[in-house]
Amino acid sequence: MSKEEKVNQISSNTVNELVKNDKYGHLIQLYLKKDPTKIKKYNSIQKFNKIYHVNQDVAVCALNDDIYSAKLIKIYCIKDPSNTFIPIIQVQWYYSKQDLKIDQKLIKCISDKELFFSTHSEYLPANKIQVGIKVLTFEEYSDLEFEEETIFFSRAAIDLESMEPRPNIKLWKKSCVCQLPQNPDLQMIQCDECENWYHLDCVELQNQDITKIDKYLCPRCNK
Repeated sequence: MSKEEKVNQISSNTVNELVKNDKYGHLIQLYLKKDPTKIKKYNSIQKFNKIYHVNQDVAVCALNDDIYSAKLIKIYCIKDPSNTFIPIIQVQWYYSKQDLKIDQKLIKCISDKELFFSTHSEYLPANKIQVGIKVLTFEEYSDLEFEEETIFFSRAAIDLESMEPRPNIKLWKKSCVCQLPQNPDLQMIQCDECENWYHLDCVELQNQDITKIDKYLCPRCNK
């Protein structure tokens, strides 16, 4: 081994310490800098007979053991000094409505199944992947006949400085007399005349009233 190789050699103690402290990003950068021949990048990874691909949306167990939604953006595998393989993933997180800092009256138009893509990324051990998920557009999600646990939707990203959606909620497509964006979690009724959608409570209707209505006219069209 040459003098240069000895200087660049990564010790097992260094690797173990970084893994112990969940410093997977530091570990990746260390190998890319000092021993790039021992780190490889892949387009897919297999876990429990399931194959996951780069750019796929997944549910991931974070380092705090809570499960969040993320996009799988990179897959690495490191061969450490003991010839043990360390698979590592880089994910880019989605945020949910609980993370938003917006006027509480606007929370009404945010769905529990709505995700907001962020620029926040993190390196994790590959075994943190839990299951694949689907992130649809608002229109695709609204057309679903049945709700599924692993299906979500997104119509905006999140600004990590202000913790507000981008584009801003004020720019989202609006409906109803309240002029708030639609929330697929809330039941609405469509006017047969103007074809606009209305929240039941905004037009003084209840769920049981829907079955009794053959043709609905909104307050504006009923004048």
